[in-house]
Amino acid sequence: MNQSTNKQHQSDMNDQVDQHGQGIHGQGYQSQQQQQSHPEMEKQSHPSQHQHLHNDQSHHQNQNHGHMDGNHEKHHAGNDHHEDHYNPLQMPCDWEIARKHALSRRTAQEKKKDPMKTLQIETCPCCGFEVDREDIAYCSDPMALSFLGSGFTLFYNYLRYCIIILFIQLLVKQLHNLYTNYNGSYCSHIKREKMEGHIIEEPYCPDSIFLRLSLANKLDNREALEMMQVLNFISIFIIMFVLIYFRKSQRQIDTTIDEEQLTPADYTICVKNIPTGLSVDYKYELKNLFENYSVLDSTKQIIVRKVVLVYDIEEIIELEKKLDQLLQQKKDTIKQCNFNFHHENVKKIDEEIEHLEHQIHKIEEEYETHNTNFSGIAFISFDDESMKQLVLQDNPHTQWERMRSHINRGRLKSLTNNDLQWNGQKLFLEQAPEPNDVDWEFIHITTSEKIFKRVRAWVYYILFESAAFFIIYLISHRLALLGDEAHEEELKGKLDEETKRKINIMSFSISMTIVLFNKFGVAKIVHYIVDDEKISNKTKFQISFVYKYALALFLNAAIISFLVDIVILKNVKGAGGFIQNESQIFVLNAIFPPFIWCVDPWSLCKNIWRKYIMSKGDKALLTQQEANKLMEEPDYLSAKRYSDVMKTMWFTFMYGTAIPLGTLFSAFGILIYYFVDYYNILRRRTVKESISIQLSTEMIEMLEYIIAWCAFGEMIMTYTFFKEVSKIDILLIVMAILYQQLPMEDISEYLFPVENNEEIKPYAEGSASFDTDYDRENPVTKHKALAEWNNRQQSAENPNPKNKKILAQQDEFGYAGDGHFGRR
Repeated sequence: MNQSTNKQHQSDMNDQVDQHGQGIHGQGYQSQQQQQSHPEMEKQSHPSQHQHLHNDQSHHQNQNHGHMDGNHEKHHAGNDHHEDHYNPLQMPCDWEIARKHALSRRTAQEKKKDPMKTLQIETCPCCGFEVDREDIAYCSDPMALSFLGSGFTLFYNYLRYCIIILFIQLLVKQLHNLYTNYNGSYCSHIKREKMEGHIIEEPYCPDSIFLRLSLANKLDNREALEMMQVLNFISIFIIMFVLIYFRKSQRQIDTTIDEEQLTPADYTICVKNIPTGLSVDYKYELKNLFENYSVLDSTKQIIVRKVVLVYDIEEIIELEKKLDQLLQQKKDTIKQCNFNFHHENVKKIDEEIEHLEHQIHKIEEEYETHNTNFSGIAFISFDDESMKQLVLQDNPHTQWERMRSHINRGRLKSLTNNDLQWNGQKLFLEQAPEPNDVDWEFIHITTSEKIFKRVRAWVYYILFESAAFFIIYLISHRLALLGDEAHEEELKGKLDEETKRKINIMSFSISMTIVLFNKFGVAKIVHYIVDDEKISNKTKFQISFVYKYALALFLNAAIISFLVDIVILKNVKGAGGFIQNESQIFVLNAIFPPFIWCVDPWSLCKNIWRKYIMSKGDKALLTQQEANKLMEEPDYLSAKRYSDVMKTMWFTFMYGTAIPLGTLFSAFGILIYYFVDYYNILRRRTVKESISIQLSTEMIEMLEYIIAWCAFGEMIMTYTFFKEVSKIDILLIVMAILYQQLPMEDISEYLFPVENNEEIKPYAEGSASFDTDYDRENPVTKHKALAEWNNRQQSAENPNPKNKKILAQQDEFGYAGDGHFGRR
């Protein structure tokens, strides 16, 4: 629809509002839309005439955590497969295209180009990323990752502060504890026990460096105990302040990156609870609604630049599953035909694939043209960020309103003229996530289904964790009993060295098995459980994963030992007791994760498999899409990294009082983990997620539980060793509870405000640096937009290329002022 027609239609709509005497906000628009939604009314929108809004730049990022992993690339070849047209299903695959795809997906910045020499930019035809990139130096500051979004820089700042917190604990409290423990003499005291009529003498503790450096070695030093409690109180007080400042540091990083880089989310809101099933052009009506009724001040101009609708794509997903089956059938047929790709049977299957692709393409066109399967959710982009903020500010909502709306099938009673509504349904507005943070497969899921699936996921999680907890408990309990029996036999002189060696090997093997199960088995199962929750964006998925995975690791590593060794067997400082077992876990936890992450078996296995498949040549029988995936490095998942660190921090503060050496192990373990992880993300991982500050904020909330674990651990250890609870321990518990209840984010913002000096730029200027957008990530609209984007990037007459932006900066300032290249 051309501009004049669009204006005329909008004028007609405004005239209609005036004729009915309605206001400019809320109820007036509701009345207008009620007229339009009735089939007997003549004044309706004309969906076939309105233009479908598109942006000019994009890339496609595959979905996280395993679902929709590039599936929607399949059908953009549905109309025709010209020789120069990228076909994700072609067989045999083109390894050169796959190699370029891998280069474009590296964690590396796009090379800065001379705009006077570079007129065309080579991009990957399947995802739109630039191929020509330059590696980031390993010694660089993590701010170099800002082109990926703030989430990754925030993660490495998170690691830094965890290390700082551990070293504060080490310097203020634990070095003194280590010194007094080492100089203690309790473990060397001899005790006499009568066994089978004989008096047996043995030390209070086995001869072990772990026990000598533990709290057990100063049980007879009352003065050192009191000093330990005072130092613990001081260290916790300092850490509380550091955590408050840590929040400010994270906000500062996020603000700095946000100032440097403009992304689609800076201009966009997500609108939910839109009425469905109306015979209107939703894009036009939403544009008209927000430009004319979304703010209370009628003098404020609101300009909508883009509307992207969200669809229920279950039908497309089912067809793509059939497409996968046909592709497998094609591979089997090619093998049967002695790898003759032009055999008649192979061509028949190709025709079926072509027909199914065409069917998917037609469904997509129907969705977009006739708003079929519209889910009631839309992303709306405004001309500048101030307009977006004003719209959000004038249209708040509460969770209670959303709950009532859900119960009443979208409607709310007693709506006011200040409520932005459509057909009696209040529109719920919120800040939009980044386009590649949206999970387009699950975003359309209804509230009822989400509630059901999340309740079911928690039931599965509780059942699984209960089973895992019980099994590990039985193994640990049996191992502890075996250690006690062996110790008794040793005292009687009946235990030979060979039997003792076998018991030690078995004990270590079982401990290592539990560690490996926690590292790999628990992570995989929790991943499946969280995936079944059908969460609408990747940041929320990662938050849910970290909560469940970190809790499982902590229960399996810390609580089981507490129950078995302290509560049941009451073996705290003896052979195979609490001190020895937890000290081993500290050592394994400090060494094992960084070591595994350094060896990186995932990359090794993929490299071996890649070489094996490529050696087959055309007989590899991979589609182009599968070859592209094979050439990528393994995916990077932030949630697993956060979970590893969170478990270490909780565990350390829980048992640091009894085993101060564990704080030293944990501090250096996370320090090593920091450098190994940074190397891996730069050289051995593919980043497909855009993580917001929301994940980091939630992780700080979880990290603050170290205050509670430290207070609880101090009290439990004091009571276990000395059979008393001090006033300082009780005070720490009270402080921890109060700290958890206070709004620490608000307190941090009050004490350490962060200014946002971002220059407001119009959408046309800001979008020139976008590398993705909502219509490019939306499975229904992306293939067409992506093809247009690739064509523009490779055209010498590009109307809005990045190089043109650089030239404009050089003309105005004498230099290229845009220092950011790469993907968000």
